[in-house]
Amino acid sequence: MKLPLLLGIIAQALPGLWFTPEPVEYRGLMEGDAITFSIPVEEKLPAGTYVQFGVTLENNGDKAPRYYIVEVLQGKKWECLSTPVFNDGLSGYSFFTVPAKYAHPSTYIDLFRLRQTVQDTLKVRCRVCSHYTSDRTALFKDDPANSVSMKSMHYVGARLNPLGRKVPIVRKKVLMLGNSFTYFYGVPFMLQEIAFSQGIELDINASLKGGQTFRQHSGLTMSLVQCSLEKYDYAFLQGQSQESARYAEDPSGQRDVKSALLDLCDALRSTSPDCKVFVENTWAYGAGDCGGFGSLERFDELLTEGSGLLAVACRGESIPVGPAFAAVRADGSSVNLLGDDDKHQSLAGSYLKACVEYLVISGKPFSGTVPSCGLPESDAAYLRSIAEKTVLK
Repeated sequence: MKLPLLLGIIAQALPGLWFTPEPVEYRGLMEGDAITFSIPVEEKLPAGTYVQFGVTLENNGDKAPRYYIVEVLQGKKWECLSTPVFNDGLSGYSFFTVPAKYAHPSTYIDLFRLRQTVQDTLKVRCRVCSHYTSDRTALFKDDPANSVSMKSMHYVGARLNPLGRKVPIVRKKVLMLGNSFTYFYGVPFMLQEIAFSQGIELDINASLKGGQTFRQHSGLTMSLVQCSLEKYDYAFLQGQSQESARYAEDPSGQRDVKSALLDLCDALRSTSPDCKVFVENTWAYGAGDCGGFGSLERFDELLTEGSGLLAVACRGESIPVGPAFAAVRADGSSVNLLGDDDKHQSLAGSYLKACVEYLVISGKPFSGTVPSCGLPESDAAYLRSIAEKTVLK
């Protein structure tokens, strides 16, 4: 059985980008069943075209499927075009989910290259590839706890995006651990798309869950599995929004912040000893009396100090996302980086964050045509210039 995407309840900001105002639920999935995504192709996508795909699923019950494999329709045959994971005696899977009790979405991001030309419609599916539930019991179609949803806004429910045939110059593996300050509007998807336009293919694994601190991430199955899943070149670690500022105010009283970050880095470096770790210096916001720090300026100062101290402690580097936000604010720009809650980032804020992340990886300015990821090109160009001035100064 194939379950088509219910386009009638999907709000699309761009072709192939699905933000869902409400979760899209799938019940009774069994081994062999699939959630299928498709976008029309104006002319054709030649063999050799790179395609970006991503999906965010969260189990509503503990009897939903655990393992999925991602496949692309090539001619009349569904093929897995990326390297699957092998364990648990399976023939291979692309990603896994965790029981609903953990309330932790699975964010899967991939970049694959078509082996055959695609005419008319590009189709990608997530197929259940084992009989296991998320708690490792047997799947049953009629079990009310066999329910999974594509996540609602501000997660990216799914992304299906042809990127052209230009072969990237280099390929790097990236880990992203974070919360809503990373998943709002799909920062990992933006980072991958921007990097690809600059000749860098990023293979990204992510563990993203709202509100998580470094300590909470160090206890999450998904985060720990992702830490050891690959040999990474880069890791972006983004903690709770006030975490590094509180650490700067009281390093002794907040010593568990450093301890938790070191635990995460130990888990990461056990597989990736040479991975370059980036501790994100996030942005000040007005909500909650500026996070409890009284002013945006004081909040920014503490975030910068705390993330710097933490980066030194874990032998990493603090990256200046917050200073880039502050630069836009100081400019008096009309580009609004925050949403209605005066805390979380807007689409523009996510784009600026992704630009900063790209620049700390590449170490050089943008060149040629850079995707605007849904923003007006004038706004995107301005934010790229701010990112360059902040990172490459």
